[in-house]
Amino acid sequence: MDPPWCLLGGVLGLKAHSAWRFSLLGFAVVLVIGLSAYSAFLYRWWIPLAPPALAFVLTAGLVTAYLTSLERKQRALLMQIFSKHVSKEVAESLWKQREQFLSNGRPRSQKLVMTAFFSDLRGFTTVSEKMDPQHLMDWLNIYMEKMTGIIMAHGGIIDDFAGDGIKANFGLPLPEQNESVIRKDALSAVKSALDMEREMHQLNTRWREKGLPEVGMRIGIYTGPAVAGALGGLERMKYTTIGDTINIASRLESYDKELGKEALCRILIGESTLQYLGPEFRTERIGEVSLKGKEEKITIYRVLGKEGCPSGPQKKE
Repeated sequence: MDPPWCLLGGVLGLKAHSAWRFSLLGFAVVLVIGLSAYSAFLYRWWIPLAPPALAFVLTAGLVTAYLTSLERKQRALLMQIFSKHVSKEVAESLWKQREQFLSNGRPRSQKLVMTAFFSDLRGFTTVSEKMDPQHLMDWLNIYMEKMTGIIMAHGGIIDDFAGDGIKANFGLPLPEQNESVIRKDALSAVKSALDMEREMHQLNTRWREKGLPEVGMRIGIYTGPAVAGALGGLERMKYTTIGDTINIASRLESYDKELGKEALCRILIGESTLQYLGPEFRTERIGEVSLKGKEEKITIYRVLGKEGCPSGPQKKE
């Protein structure tokens, strides 16, 4: 085969990225080859047409097929990890920015400032003891579907489920890092918590009418640095976050379970999250506390609601 035409075909294959573009550009180049051969023939020069055209088309086709297959695998990987845990818009943005996001066929690790979110049902142990497994699973799935929908609607990524607990991340996986984006993530996490409180009230009302058990919620939110990346192998991979920020958010959720027990939903945040909230939220300072596994004390606050809005519904005793 003719090396120059093979090289040109390879370049076309690299640039095409789609069957439509490949067909258009391929046809244009073959047409140029044909016109050049015909023009030379008119001047009694004979230029072989088939070898360069064949070399060009075969090389371009092979390169395009390889890249298309690679893109399909990358897209399948991203969709496998994220499609059920983020909104469609975020998943599409990930695909558009895949060159920044993927490394060696998997999401690259990145250090960034994000907001970690943990929620847990209060009273779930008692409920699980009173319901048969199938009814318990159905009951819990109703709760999970509603709450994960709220989190995703606010731009959060569902990271993990642990029984009745939900772990979510705000600020991932797109690598934007500036104060306005970090502020938006913190606000989104707190707004999600307040929306979940309202949804919890509606769920309890429906469950009460059906004679089903009612529960409350605890939520912990913390903003800070973390490492995000993929854990596991190619067959089973999970995109998650690790770091002190994640640990603190988890400890805030489980801190002093008697605190705020009278409310339907108790939302605790760290001072690093509070600084991004502004005056639209009503908060209560709990104080400097020692969290389990942490030597340093941190200042925590309780979110009571938005200014101008009544306090969240109280837990029915």
